[in-house]
Amino acid sequence: ALLYHLVAGIKHLFMDMGIGEELESGRLASKITVAVSVILILLAGVWVW
Repeated sequence: ALLYHLVAGIKHLFMDMGIGEELESGRLASKITVAVSVILILLAGVWVW
């Protein structure tokens, strides 16, 4: 949850700058956020293991 929160926060920073505010780009950014979060969570799991 921590890594998802970090990635979503970065997404919101970009949205605050006016990047990705349209509906279609917002949907894409949300999908990218979930994908990057899953990758980071898996990498963190491998690192801890």
